[in-house]
Amino acid sequence: MQKQSEIILNAVDVANISENPSIKTRPYSKVAEKTLFFDSLRYIFQGALDAEIFTVILLMAGQIWHTGINWKLTLTAVAFLGMIFTPITQQLANRSRWNNMQVSALYFTLISVAFLCAAFASSWTMFFLCMAIARICDKQQIPLMLNVYCDNYPKEYRGFRLGMALMCMPIGGIIFSQLIANSLGKNPAHLCHALLLASLLALLCAACFLKIPAKKIAVDCHPPLWDNFKLLAKDRLFTTILCLYSPIAIANQMTLPLRVEYLAGHKHGLDLSYEMILAILIVIQPLAYAISGPLWGKMYDRVNLITMRQCVTACFLVGIPLFFATDNIHMIYLASILLGIGRGGGVIFWSLWVSNIAPKEKVSEYMSANTAIIGLRDALAPIIGYYLLQYTSPLTVGVVAFLLLLISLLGFEYIGRLPSYGQRIAEMKNN
Repeated sequence: MQKQSEIILNAVDVANISENPSIKTRPYSKVAEKTLFFDSLRYIFQGALDAEIFTVILLMAGQIWHTGINWKLTLTAVAFLGMIFTPITQQLANRSRWNNMQVSALYFTLISVAFLCAAFASSWTMFFLCMAIARICDKQQIPLMLNVYCDNYPKEYRGFRLGMALMCMPIGGIIFSQLIANSLGKNPAHLCHALLLASLLALLCAACFLKIPAKKIAVDCHPPLWDNFKLLAKDRLFTTILCLYSPIAIANQMTLPLRVEYLAGHKHGLDLSYEMILAILIVIQPLAYAISGPLWGKMYDRVNLITMRQCVTACFLVGIPLFFATDNIHMIYLASILLGIGRGGGVIFWSLWVSNIAPKEKVSEYMSANTAIIGLRDALAPIIGYYLLQYTSPLTVGVVAFLLLLISLLGFEYIGRLPSYGQRIAEMKNN
């Protein structure tokens, strides 16, 4: 067992690739190409572990364990609450003897073990604990990955390369989720098989992380574990952008699980068939996300950061109210396409925007603070959405989301005109 763990943690010797100062991350350098290839492969496998497969497991867990709405809310929120720990886990990663990708591989090994245990769970409590561990570990690698992007991709091509890799994520989700959905549709007891497959996919993700070039960050001193949270008080521009980002995150996340409820519900929804729900949520939206990803990446590399943010927000501004305002299936298809396109741009923006305002040596610290705040908001958002739906109507939920998005749109328009913002962007370009 010890020998196997040594093989996992030392599978790749990246010293010759990423620690050699003579190697430059040119647009087509070996470092960049290797990063893109294995990151794309990782996203294919991770696509089946993210929202698509989680939608299937959430639906089927309700049928098998007969869970109520409160447990569904908790299971949805726990993954986002796990993001609050990223500033601490990022500091722990810096203190370890491993590089960022080896630490990420460790997280996904833990995810694999959690899914494996969940496959043989004999109670809802055991199943819930395993899924909570898996979802929490899934979020801890986010700031570690941004540091690798900044090291391995040049600024001028960073967005496009990330967009190309992210394009693989929904494709993987579509393929594996359809296979699992077909199996569960025939027999819900096959949930065990779905979890075993998820365990294997998590191990494949871990293997891909180990193949991505990464260097160990040299740290002279170890600040307190909570030190990254202090960035919220020290950097006013960073905190202001986070505050303006909050309404977007709340509007999107509070409606994300409600889309399943709206399409499947008898009381407030359309009572669509299981196959139709999967087609909308697991095929149409992810395909729009995949196709738009490289285009959003090119936009990120070439236009002002605020301009891209406004374009992404506009997709949600139209798509979310339209989704909940109609029972016309063709309009729901159109709304789903807009939401998929918006998600493609939103993921690229969220994954990279910190690198536009933070010093290169501090991007992972900034990203961990960003991830923690986003996690707190995203944990509360579904609860707000469910209670709005319970006491009002789907249309009211859509209107509230529209107003939140409009506030954010106007706020970003204001901050884009501030001299302090323009000065910071200019400073980052010169660095």
